[in-house]
Amino acid sequence: MPGCGGSKREKKEEAGASEPSKAEKAPSLKEVNFFLETSASMGGYLKGGTGFKDIVSEVVTKANQIKPVTVWTIAGKPEAYSGDVNTFVTSLATTPLATGRSSELHNIFKQVGDKARGNAISVLVSDCILSFPDADIKKNPEINRNDASSVLKNAIYDEFATLNKQGIGATVYAYRSGFNGTYYTYQNQKQTLSGESRPFYIWVIGKQHLLADFNAQLQDLLSTKPAQRLDFGAGGGLKTYDLLFSVNKKGDWRAERGNVTEIKAGKKSEPAEFAIAVNLGGLPTYAQAENYLKQNLNIKADNASLKLVSVKRRENLGATQRISDREMQLLNANTHVLTFKIESQFAEEASVSVKLPVRFDTWYTDWSTMDDRSADGRRNKTFAFEHLMSGVREAYQSSGNDFINLTFKLEKD
Repeated sequence: MPGCGGSKREKKEEAGASEPSKAEKAPSLKEVNFFLETSASMGGYLKGGTGFKDIVSEVVTKANQIKPVTVWTIAGKPEAYSGDVNTFVTSLATTPLATGRSSELHNIFKQVGDKARGNAISVLVSDCILSFPDADIKKNPEINRNDASSVLKNAIYDEFATLNKQGIGATVYAYRSGFNGTYYTYQNQKQTLSGESRPFYIWVIGKQHLLADFNAQLQDLLSTKPAQRLDFGAGGGLKTYDLLFSVNKKGDWRAERGNVTEIKAGKKSEPAEFAIAVNLGGLPTYAQAENYLKQNLNIKADNASLKLVSVKRRENLGATQRISDREMQLLNANTHVLTFKIESQFAEEASVSVKLPVRFDTWYTDWSTMDDRSADGRRNKTFAFEHLMSGVREAYQSSGNDFINLTFKLEKD
């Protein structure tokens, strides 16, 4: 897309078009706290040559390149690891780390979440098996299966609802690894596994503006991508955009402080079309798909009829005959371009809202089992994982929760 100079009007638009659509600069990331759950159920991931050790070593090392990492182990309560990241990576291969007693998962999430306040990110590595304390299982061997969907799920919900209220979001990366060692069934019976494929999960928790940027940087650095990913965003959705001043422009109008102004209307005037650029890099992969956005974007305009003409990823935009260096900078700072057509406007000024409601993928149901006593029942599945994820989803999903929440005005000449 070649750049060139523009008219005085276009240059005036460039000077002020995008400025107000940008929110105030958010505080930057100050620290990363990396937690490895070390209850006894994790031991099998650390014996022999396992994908777990390779993946965890890479994640903690690459995270340390983004921001220096403080390493913790956690079973009952967090304990600071005495060495640096390199020592920790070595100890994954040489030291029996997973020797702690089992702990209730919602308590682990609470303590990990406590370290994600302020300008910090917390990362948790866990098998994410929901379970009551050992004493309760001894009294009632079926308590985990009978009450995971109520008591345990709601305990998870309560912890993440508290985080959500504080503007703290969460992302879960799902992986699989060979497992060599003792596996504990939902009845707490021991079974010895040798190389059986088991899931494990890496959670990234932090303030939403920090979380999206950290996830994007981490994913760029990782050579081993997760098998699945799910993002639980907090903070009311993306509110920033750039109104473009020539890309996909039709009709006579100008861009001023993020609004479409001086719109010429009338029988002889060409219907106005305009485009906005948005950075959707922090959204789940499925929510960035062009077809998904076309089908799910909710556009409302008072005093006007507005139509979504197209949704394009920046790289799919195609050649543009006339674009300045400034507009190219705006495009390069974003991932998608949304183009709209003003079909009619009934008043001098109209307010527009563009929202993308939160809808979560449900891949986690295929990763869940309620009977893990046999290899066929548990292979590549996590006991009660569906109830854990349902608790988190319910904490973040509401009628007022959006991935995108943009507002701007249309003003007639």
